[in-house]
Amino acid sequence: MNELAAGTIPFLHTLADIRVPFLDSFFSVLTYLGDEKLFVVIALIIFWCFSKRGGLYMITVGFGASSIGQALKMVFRIPRPWVLDETMEARVVPSARESNLLGEGADGWSFPSGHTLISVGTYGGMAAWFKQKGIRILGIVLAVLIPFSRMYLGVHTPLDIVLGTLLALALVLLLRPVFRTTGTKAVRAVLIGNIVLSIAVLVWMYGALPGLGLQGGDLELYAHGVKNLWQLVGATIAVEIAFEVDERRLHFDTRAVWWAQLLKIGGGCIIVLVLQVGIQKVLGYAKPITADNMTRNGIIACIANLAALTCGMAVWPVTFKWFSRLGDKAKA
Repeated sequence: MNELAAGTIPFLHTLADIRVPFLDSFFSVLTYLGDEKLFVVIALIIFWCFSKRGGLYMITVGFGASSIGQALKMVFRIPRPWVLDETMEARVVPSARESNLLGEGADGWSFPSGHTLISVGTYGGMAAWFKQKGIRILGIVLAVLIPFSRMYLGVHTPLDIVLGTLLALALVLLLRPVFRTTGTKAVRAVLIGNIVLSIAVLVWMYGALPGLGLQGGDLELYAHGVKNLWQLVGATIAVEIAFEVDERRLHFDTRAVWWAQLLKIGGGCIIVLVLQVGIQKVLGYAKPITADNMTRNGIIACIANLAALTCGMAVWPVTFKWFSRLGDKAKA
């Protein structure tokens, strides 16, 4: 697989040859729309304000793709383009490799592209779910341009992008009819299946470590993958809890006047962010992540995700009845 990935690097050189400052800046900004944290925010906004099933659909596609992606990264362990081909080192757009406010820069194993899995799952899912022509066009455009940006910036090979796109599209098409047309039992089965998937990949990664003989940087990348899977376990459990709470007790209404919707979004995002960051800080989440602290950090990240998303998706919607009446009160 390394040779196959290396064989696609001439295309990255071709893109580097046609770079101009405007496109460098454009794709450097656009690529952040494929960040995993932003994907969660978008899915939550849809869940809170537009379509509960649609939000669950998008977040399930994203989390499922991420679990499978972590497994594939571990199996193939394909390095980044500048490791496969040293001449790429000077041709990567520097900002694409740097850490940013949303998280880490271009780190981890290269195949498949996490940005591609998330962006195609998120924006492709939007295009598949919503019937409005404008939303569909926007979703398709972003699902194409964001993966392309990863190649333009020099941080992923075409192999990473193509396989990531195919995997994400498969989940988008496979899960859409489940969330669109089936009943509670089928949706519950998919949500529980997502939990089982993340746990199974996590257990497999722990079991596979002794026979891999990983050292140095590869061992650090493995530790990051384990931590990410712990996060996914907490997140997928939270989504199932939120689904059960709404189906059995809450039945919240997504509708509200536009400014009340903004209040819902702002309040919900603050709750999720504060809980996630606060719990990690209180419990002593430590950086850098290493093989020695990956389990402790992973459990902390799991607890933080579980608490933050459960509150955001199952507790915060308790207030939505009040928000839905705000427009009527303003008219009165």
